[in-house]
Amino acid sequence: MTPSSTISVIITCYSEGELILDAIRSVQQQTLPALEIIVVNDGATDPQTIATCQTLERSFPIKVLWREVNGGTSAARNDGFQVAQGDVIVLLDADDILPENALELIQTTFDQHADAGFIYGSYIRQNQPDQAGILVHPGEVSLRHMLQAKRWSLSSDWKLVGTTPLRKSLWEKIGGYDLDFGIEDLHDVEFWMRAIATHCSYYSIPQPIYIWRKYLGNNSRRVTPLAWYRVAQKHLEIYCQLGLAYRAYELLLLGSKWLNNSQEIHLYSRKLIQCIQQGKFQFSSWIILVMPARLLQFLAAKASQKR
Repeated sequence: MTPSSTISVIITCYSEGELILDAIRSVQQQTLPALEIIVVNDGATDPQTIATCQTLERSFPIKVLWREVNGGTSAARNDGFQVAQGDVIVLLDADDILPENALELIQTTFDQHADAGFIYGSYIRQNQPDQAGILVHPGEVSLRHMLQAKRWSLSSDWKLVGTTPLRKSLWEKIGGYDLDFGIEDLHDVEFWMRAIATHCSYYSIPQPIYIWRKYLGNNSRRVTPLAWYRVAQKHLEIYCQLGLAYRAYELLLLGSKWLNNSQEIHLYSRKLIQCIQQGKFQFSSWIILVMPARLLQFLAAKASQKR
């Protein structure tokens, strides 16, 4: 027996133009219809995106929210959550699509697990438009696992995608997205850190429930040390509770060198050395400690030129 839908799909857009229609069609062609589709126009100035949203508003049973000023994904999603009628929220980037059975898989899993705050599944990453795509299994998504550095790397092992389906009640419980974390920040990571830190229950779906059209490029960006620095600044306590204080100090030290803040460089170097002396460190700790601040500042200048 097919479950009845309690799912609101929220699609945020800014400059995706007619790609929004692909996202809409992928929702409308689901084996389980959504309870509602909400499109949030985040202050778009692109004529094609504006025209597409106007067409959706006139021609389809779709709720379109118009933001006067571009506030970024966090603000746009918060607006969508505010008006959503569904118990379950599925977030969809305007240039990506859903497999045809995604909503049915999501609804069935939430129905089977009444205690679930969120569920996560595999996804398909399309690097080229003419390719079938690569099936990606996130694996373990515990905070302790995802906040550590990858083996022999400086990068964090974060795997949970920002469009992970969740209950509206979880969004309400943690106060929604933090508007202090904007377009250049890891707003998704910051949001999900708070969500998982509530110790809510969550479950996985082995099948793909999302298609990430990476080749389009609109939803991809280069993450700088400053982005993780801001996360570690806000959530140092979470890192410490997980026994990952050394990782927080790694990120804070990297960000301080990136910003050329000598006072913080001294502070976080000392903190990281203390962790190493206590035997609480990884390979990345040594690399970050000895990495010249000049190198980070050179990279920061290059990144600034590319913007």
